[in-house]
Amino acid sequence: MDLGKVLGLGLGLMLWLCPGEMAQAAVLGASPVTGVEAPAASTPMEQLQEAGDRCLNLVQLGHYEQAIAVCSRAIQLDEQRPEPWLNRGLAFYRTGHFPQALADDTAVLTRHSQDFRGYYNRGLVQVALHDFEAAIADFDQAATLTADPNPLVDIYDDRGLAKLMAAHPQAALHDFEAALDIDAQDTRAWFNHSCACHQMGRLAEAIADLDQVLILDPSHAQTYLKRGLIRRSLGDAPGAIADLHQAANCARSQGQPQLHHYILTLLNEWQTSTAAVG
Repeated sequence: MDLGKVLGLGLGLMLWLCPGEMAQAAVLGASPVTGVEAPAASTPMEQLQEAGDRCLNLVQLGHYEQAIAVCSRAIQLDEQRPEPWLNRGLAFYRTGHFPQALADDTAVLTRHSQDFRGYYNRGLVQVALHDFEAAIADFDQAATLTADPNPLVDIYDDRGLAKLMAAHPQAALHDFEAALDIDAQDTRAWFNHSCACHQMGRLAEAIADLDQVLILDPSHAQTYLKRGLIRRSLGDAPGAIADLHQAANCARSQGQPQLHHYILTLLNEWQTSTAAVG
C-alpha cells in the first residue's frame, strides 16, 4: 500500500494519512491496463464487466475524470454492485469532491450495510471534511465487520489518526498499538504513535518511536524533521540541527522541493538564533 501521502497539522506535528490510497478494498481484483482495447462487449453482463474493469483501471492510473464517467455508466447498468460506487467515490475523493465521495460511500452502505469497505472509505472522507467524530464512528463499524488483518491495520491507523486530530491522544495510542500488534513494521503507526506521545508531553517516548521509524526507513525526511523539532524543545540544539540537515538532504534527494525549502528556512532561523545567543 502506498503510505506516501502526508498531512501537516500545525508546524510541529506531521501525520501520515493514506486517504484515497487506503481504499484498497474498493480497488481489488483487476489487472493493470495494458493499452490494448478490449473487444466491444455484447451482452449486458459483458458491458457491465467491461465498465467495471475500466472504472477500476482508470482510478489506478489516476485518470479520475474519465473514471467518474465510466463508473457512472457501470452504476447505470447495475446499481446494486458496490465496486463502481466505491471506485467512483475514490475518484471523487482524489479530485477533492468530498460531498460526492461521501454520497457514493453512503450509497454502498444503503445497499450493503455489512460492507466494511463503505464504512472505511466514508471514514476517510469524513477525516478530509474534518468531521473526526463521524470518521471514528465509521472506522468503528469497519473494524467490527472484518477480521482480515491487512485492512484492520489500515483501519486502526486511520481511526487513531482521526482520534489524534480530534485531540484524543490516549485513545489514539491504543489504535496505533493495535496496528503494531498486527504489523510491527508499520512505519505509519510508529510515526503517529510518536505524534500522540508528543501531544501528551511524553517526549522521550516520542523520540524512541521516531528512532524506530528511521530503523525501518532511514531516508524519511519528515521523521528527521519531527525528531529535530522535539530535540530542540528539549534543549538539544546540536542534535536538532543535525536532524534538520539530514531532513534537508533526504527531501532534496527525494524530489520534495517545498519540504526542502521549509527545512532550509527553519534551519537558517535556528542557526542564526544559536549564533546570536553565542
